[in-house]
Amino acid sequence: MILPASAALAEIAHTTGNVNLRTGPGTHYTRAATLAAGVRVNVLACQANWCRIGRQGIRGWVSANYLDRVVVQRPAIIVRPTIVVRPPYHHGHRPPPRPHRPRPTCKIAPGFPCR
Repeated sequence: MILPASAALAEIAHTTGNVNLRTGPGTHYTRAATLAAGVRVNVLACQANWCRIGRQGIRGWVSANYLDRVVVQRPAIIVRPTIVVRPPYHHGHRPPPRPHRPRPTCKIAPGFPCR
């Protein structure tokens, strides 16, 4: 089965070992180049156990056994919930009173403390 180039245009793979780039899908085709292990390539189409790849303007066929396809996934968006903690409420009980703070009795001027 041959996949159209438009269907697999975004598919990226890396070579898993040194692999021969050939002019057609099979070992009986001429070797055009050798790709080193770990080279990133674009998978254009696959037929049986051979994939047509492209890399920096070079196109050819490599054995699918030497390709490790990369699946690109979008990172998950993590939304942290808002946690609201309310003081305990017991029916029939009032919350404890706030501590009483005495108000200053002297009045010098706004913003100036009494001595």
